[in-house]
Amino acid sequence: MRKLRYASVLTASTLTLAACGMGGGTTDGGSGATGDQTIVVDEPFAPAANWALETDDAFVLSKAGCLETLVKYETSGALKPMLAVSWKETAWTAWDIKLRSGVTFQDGTPLDAQAVVGALKHALGVKTPASVFSPETIKDVAAVDGSTVRITTKTPDSLLPQRLAAPNTGILAPKAYTGSSTDPKGTCTGPFQVTKEIPQQAVTLKRNASYWGGPVKLGSAEVRFIADAAKRATQVQTGEAQISRKLAVTSIQDLKGSGDIKVDTAQLPRTIELVLNNKKAPFDNELVRQAIQAAIDPKAITEAVYAGAGRPAVGPFGPGEPWTPEGAEPVAADPAKAKTLLATAGVAPSSVKIQLIAYNEGSSFSDLAAVIQAQLKAIGVRVTIRTADYASVEPDLLSGDFQAALLSRNYLSTMPDPLGFLTADYTCQGSYNLAHFCDPKIDAALKKAASTTDTKTRNAVYAEVAATLQSRAVDVFLVHETESAALAGQVSGFRLHPYYTLTADLSLATK
Repeated sequence: MRKLRYASVLTASTLTLAACGMGGGTTDGGSGATGDQTIVVDEPFAPAANWALETDDAFVLSKAGCLETLVKYETSGALKPMLAVSWKETAWTAWDIKLRSGVTFQDGTPLDAQAVVGALKHALGVKTPASVFSPETIKDVAAVDGSTVRITTKTPDSLLPQRLAAPNTGILAPKAYTGSSTDPKGTCTGPFQVTKEIPQQAVTLKRNASYWGGPVKLGSAEVRFIADAAKRATQVQTGEAQISRKLAVTSIQDLKGSGDIKVDTAQLPRTIELVLNNKKAPFDNELVRQAIQAAIDPKAITEAVYAGAGRPAVGPFGPGEPWTPEGAEPVAADPAKAKTLLATAGVAPSSVKIQLIAYNEGSSFSDLAAVIQAQLKAIGVRVTIRTADYASVEPDLLSGDFQAALLSRNYLSTMPDPLGFLTADYTCQGSYNLAHFCDPKIDAALKKAASTTDTKTRNAVYAEVAATLQSRAVDVFLVHETESAALAGQVSGFRLHPYYTLTADLSLATK
């Protein structure tokens, strides 16, 4: 089951994309008015699961300005009303969600309690629910009245509002779920409505003229799915696109000196890690994992590959965050220690042969893989590199048929709290546990954290788990990554966000 990261396999030419009506500019006769303009956005990952909201397709649909959630997440960490105007814990295991009045889906049907209950029950009833909202934590969803939904949890869950801000809990009209796959056309509530989809290549959208949030400044939009970061950057330079997300480090400086193009960079809660398969030799031996960790130099990697676009990792979480262990520092490279750990494990360095997966869509992963290859060669460990589109390697990652892989992971993307990431990636039944790591003590700690109302206490649990992951070298955490987007000079109202790109406030200045 594909869960948290999808990749396009786009190889179509610019001519093919142009035939889809690509290219920012004016529409409706080219009047030049802001409301008549269209924008083109290049994204790295395409929908790959027929818009199933329990998968990463929900994030694609949210960024496209179509899908909305009950609660809105701000990058400051604040939660604000979206389709719900309030939420209140009415009992130890019950929350009442008051819906916004006057909202309609894009097909004209009203957003009411029955529609929301239907959408959330659908999320619970799929074959593999998203970890953020699953029967493991949710007992029942029911309508209290026409505008109030009650969500009952199996145990006290202080983080339910954060769960309701995740795109996986997005709300679509009842019609969306009546076919063999989820249909977003006309069933969203957002500022943009999907009008056409070219699988693995692009979606076109038009303004939702009845948007509950007020006037939508743009008339239409196009989202292209282009795996090649260099191509995404080039299309902003040539004027074929106005926004390109997730730039490669090598493109940033070139774009900064290119005409009126702006580069927007933000320090996001994203960590690049070397995923080690804890169930497959040689990484089923903790000493071997620790040896690999000791041989790799995060500081050198950051300087060589991510200069100006990252910081050496101090663990899964960035320095200074409330859930990062106090005093956490990057692991200091120590090749001599690495060799000693291998000797203690009874493993000859020459016997360790690793295939490292570096998917094409990752930020400079080909360069990163080459540096890791060289650093491990220095202790006698041989590394071969396998490059491919993410979609082609994901089945091996999820099944455990691999040794090591590079991964860029946003630890607040699953939900706006580390619990979602830690549960998905590091619990025994985690839906995205690529490390195939299992420790019942960590499972119990995270379950306790979910029911803890005191934020400071909960963050302390996360810090303890992070320290354990680091000390046991469950994975090797390399770089805390920034994310950069290229913007044409006329773009206004854009901000980097893990959930939202196309918004009602986004516009293009007239020329």
